[in-house]
Amino acid sequence: MDEMNIINITKEISDELIGDILCTAFEGGSTYWANNVSCHNREDMKKVGGWKHEYLTKTKLKDAKLIMHTDCGSEVAFSKKSIIDALQMMDDPKNGCTKALDRILSGGWDADDADIVLQMACFKEVVYG
Repeated sequence: MDEMNIINITKEISDELIGDILCTAFEGGSTYWANNVSCHNREDMKKVGGWKHEYLTKTKLKDAKLIMHTDCGSEVAFSKKSIIDALQMMDDPKNGCTKALDRILSGGWDADDADIVLQMACFKEVVYG
């Protein structure tokens, strides 16, 4: 068998896509392991409109974070950068997420793919499911 040749591409990820992925994960894709999401800075969230899935893309705070509360009682914080890093990690075949990333980039993604992005952002790997 031939050795696999891999290239990394540069792809612009819109704030709208990030918000859509988070909304889908929060409303269904990740609800089997995540109980709730809260904001690190509630006052700032109120300033930008209060929608959790849009907070990371609308805030002006560079250290803005959301906090996932898991079924097992733990909390894990993530940021807009965590989401971008998760998508980049999904491009690495070693992480087993390239098909999900392909669907996200082509616009044919679903709640399972949004869940993968959120898990990669929170844990740097797919822990659940």
